Amino acid sequence: MQQRAPAHTAATHRHAPSVIGWREKRFAPSKLVALLDVTSEAGIDAHAVLAGTELDAGAVANPFTLTSSLQFQIAARNAVRLCERPDLGVRVGCRLHASSYGMYGYALLCSESLAQTFDTAVKYHQLANGMLDIRWFGHDDAASWVFPNLDEVRMPDIGEALYRFLIDLQFAVHVTVIKDVMGAWCVPARAMFTQAQPSHAALLSDVLECPLAFDQPQNLLSYPAAWLSRAPQLANPITAAQVSTQCARLVEQFRWQAGVTRRVYQELTRTPGKFPDIEQIAESLCMTSRTLRRKLEAEGASYSELLTGVRKALAVDYLSTTALSIEDIAVTLGFSDAVSFRHAFKRWTGKTPNDVRRDRGTALP
Repeated sequence: MQQRAPAHTAATHRHAPSVIGWREKRFAPSKLVALLDVTSEAGIDAHAVLAGTELDAGAVANPFTLTSSLQFQIAARNAVRLCERPDLGVRVGCRLHASSYGMYGYALLCSESLAQTFDTAVKYHQLANGMLDIRWFGHDDAASWVFPNLDEVRMPDIGEALYRFLIDLQFAVHVTVIKDVMGAWCVPARAMFTQAQPSHAALLSDVLECPLAFDQPQNLLSYPAAWLSRAPQLANPITAAQVSTQCARLVEQFRWQAGVTRRVYQELTRTPGKFPDIEQIAESLCMTSRTLRRKLEAEGASYSELLTGVRKALAVDYLSTTALSIEDIAVTLGFSDAVSFRHAFKRWTGKTPNDVRRDRGTALP
């Protein structure tokens, strides 16, 4: 029996956005574009959907506009209130393909197997501007995705109508993207919803292409476990490894971009190789170290995690782009010797410094 749920639950909880994170403008406007397309077809003015977001239709149409989770949440709430169609979430979800998600979508497309696609989807989910936590686990002959019940959602100010929109959207997106990855043949075996059967159940059935069950204890989307070893249409292990590295860097950057976390990160990177302790940083930010720790914790971060992240990023950069010796890199990063650095690097990345140099074609004799 293959059990995946516990590890993935921990991962999604650890990376859930803080209140500040919801406001950070990090994401391409793809989800807002899909939302405006569907509401426009329903005769709803874009200005009304975007009310309160500080965005207009022109900004949403600009591929270089960065948007926040909060902006999509506000627009979605407006759309749900203004649109009389209960199938809004399904119709928006059908328009979001792997290509809508940038590097995250590319990582899914070139995964080595369906199982790796599932793992990658969870590991880097915050790159997708996801509104709901996702996890999957293997059991018996099925591989099942679980989406949260209403009382489990940690999104601010969610109500029943918005929640149903988001659940429908999540189911439709999952099925659409997995078909993009694997092919049109790859449809789920069953779908379970906690909600009562809605008026648009027929549309849900057409989109999901599987038996549906309502009034269930969980929101569940299951695929045959036998398919987990199958390769996606564009599977490429080399590209998958490269793209995964890029996604990991983007996730790390996200963690450094919120509120006081960003300011601590800036202090840690101000002079590479000279890392101030938390008391020094707190003093520079005009607060006590206790207050700083509390503020970081509220944003899902800590001084030690940020310091480790900075040292890891610098180590990978030095190993990939310079001819510095391992000993020099160790000293530059504040280690007492090369042995300590090697042990730390192995713990951070699962690789040795020389492994990274070989992978990047910069191994030294």
